[in-house]
Parts: sequence; C-alpha cells; structure tokens
Amino acid sequence: MIERKSEESIVDVVSGEPGLTPPRARIRVIVADDSADWRAVLAALLKVEEYVEVVARVEDGQETIEAVSVLHPDLVILDLGIGSIDALTTTALLCHQFPSLNLILMANRDSPRLRATCQASGAKYFIHKTKFQEEFLPVLVQIRNCLENQKPT
Repeated sequence: MIERKSEESIVDVVSGEPGLTPPRARIRVIVADDSADWRAVLAALLKVEEYVEVVARVEDGQETIEAVSVLHPDLVILDLGIGSIDALTTTALLCHQFPSLNLILMANRDSPRLRATCQASGAKYFIHKTKFQEEFLPVLVQIRNCLENQKPT
C-alpha cells in the first residue's frame, strides 16, 4: 500500500516578501521498506532535513516502481530485503527506466561483494542500516549538490 501525502501538502507556498531568498528546491523522496516501523523511522529522520520531502512510503518492489512512475521523485531509499519484486531487480528496472533517479540501497548486512552487487544493479549508493544516521547525511548532501547543479538558474 502506498502511503502518499495529500496533494495539498506537496505544494510549498513562498511568501514573496522583498529581500528574501527563495527556498531551495526540496529533494522528493520515496522510502521503500517491508517494515512499517522502519519506514516510519526513516520518514521521521528525513523530516528533520528541511530540504527533504517524503512523498511516499511503500512496502515492496512493485509499489516502488508504481510510485516512482507516478510521483517522479529525486531519490528512492530502498531496503534490500523488500518483497514482491526483489530490490536488485527493482533497482535495475528503475535505473533503466529513470536513469537520472538517485537510488540508495540499504541492508542489515555489508560486504565489498554486496556493495559491488548493488552497484552492478544500478544503485548509486549503499548504506548499512546500522550506520544510516552517520552515512546518510553525506550522501544526501552529495545528491542535493548534484540536483542543484542540474537545475537551471
């Protein structure tokens, strides 16, 4: 089941007062994990970052593909253990269909071989779940910088 924010909450209102710098564009994120608890934890961690907007929380590969097709996020955070369509297949399909999509694969385990497998599927980033808080912010900053350089000024 896709947990999507209402259309009203997606729109940001800019005050337009003179002398204010317009806010930077938000990074639109889909969180995909088979654990509702972990989806909630990730959404809460992401909410702290003012330039991040979680546009959907999904529980499996099929829902991830559907959500990306409809919502066109900047970033997908995908758990390696999701079901329906496994995470590596989901990653390969999404990266083929949406080559500019930033995709982070997460797992409870880590090894050079696992990281290489994730990279071969098309994932641009890999984060070990137990190190999420320390590894995620540098990756997010890197993604944000890349997105800002792609957008016309």
